[in-house]
Amino acid sequence: MSQSLYGSAAKSLSARAAAARALSLVMQGQSLNQALPMLEPRVDESDRGFLRDLVLGSCRHYQRLNALAKMLLKSPFDDSDQDLHALLVIGLYQLHMQGKAPHAAVHATVDVCEELGKGYGKAVINACLRRFGREYDSLTPALDDNPVTATSHPKWLVKMLNKAWPEQAAAILHSNNDKPPLCLRVNRRQVSRDDYLQQLQQADIDARPAPFSDDGIYLNTGLDVTTLPGFAAGFVSVQDEAAQLAAQLLQPQNGEQILDACAAPGGKTCHLLEHADVHVTAVDIDQQRLQRVQENLDRLQLSAELTCADMLQASSWQKQQYDAILLDVPCSATGVIRRHPDIKLLRRRDDIDALVHTQATLLDLAWSALKPGGRLLYATCSVLPQENSEQIAQFVARTDNAELQILDKPWGNACNAGRQLLPQTDSHDGFYYALLQKA
Repeated sequence: MSQSLYGSAAKSLSARAAAARALSLVMQGQSLNQALPMLEPRVDESDRGFLRDLVLGSCRHYQRLNALAKMLLKSPFDDSDQDLHALLVIGLYQLHMQGKAPHAAVHATVDVCEELGKGYGKAVINACLRRFGREYDSLTPALDDNPVTATSHPKWLVKMLNKAWPEQAAAILHSNNDKPPLCLRVNRRQVSRDDYLQQLQQADIDARPAPFSDDGIYLNTGLDVTTLPGFAAGFVSVQDEAAQLAAQLLQPQNGEQILDACAAPGGKTCHLLEHADVHVTAVDIDQQRLQRVQENLDRLQLSAELTCADMLQASSWQKQQYDAILLDVPCSATGVIRRHPDIKLLRRRDDIDALVHTQATLLDLAWSALKPGGRLLYATCSVLPQENSEQIAQFVARTDNAELQILDKPWGNACNAGRQLLPQTDSHDGFYYALLQKA
């Protein structure tokens, strides 16, 4: 990263300055998972929630806000000033989406130019934000008429969702722009869900049981999860309800050897171990992310065999045949956009074809490691049929000993193969599952 972008590593930053720098990195192709950890420590702890809100909100509504910024600018910023463009987007987010008082938001945003070492941008940012306030009624109708700026989704994704889910596409696009709820997974080895709900009630924390996951609890207000009763002792973890369904579907049995492929950050690994006394081999290509799996295991007082390997290189991980395999493949992540809104800036249509090819290869490799009579659960956090039902239908067609199991469940949508959950407001993310048995 350039010295001009970051300046001294020790220098503290305001939330707005850090947000502008984070968003500019996303605009240049870096994920928030990479950008935010570098910048958060430089922001006062009391302002980090505000920083995340600015960055996530600006990414969530980027297509709309970016279009507004271009309409307001007389000429675009130079390539070396993309942090100023990001700052303008963040200012518009505060005014347009958050409804902040103009006199406070404009002044505070303009002042960030000096903090970025670019005082020359103050006049432009000030003029654009004040013009937005004056011309709001004439600027916004055009945005509402264009599906890209009306929904803040890239054009290719709007088209794919409308084709795949013509009746549900509008609801998917709407849910993607909501803030996701906070969902917990109770560690059934430590405490029952009913008992933990009682503990939450005693702590004056408003919560409700998840309707589909036997171990899930929704919190009705956000909070610092480390302050939850028994969190440090491993009573609960944070995991979306849709992701919790993996363990219920795979139904691990005592004594089984289970492979969790592409395992990091380990939520499903841990859930399998909470369900039964099984030996889990968790494989992931990223050693740093595997460390997170180990940290989760340690807190929950569980153990698994962790293997850092590329699943595409079978010789690096396949040492035996497994009774069951959880194959949570790399995917477009189009079902979890509300949690990772930078996906809307980073993902490209061409990525889908490459992912589909990788998924098919992983399916074939994992299948070869499954014992006869064993079961494989294929999972993605995607809502695109190419990665999901079409992928599984093609796999079954080319694999003689693969038997697709019917998932007759009270959640999701039945497909020609497997079952698809779509993101729901105040409920689960988008997820896909298909359960296969080896003849």
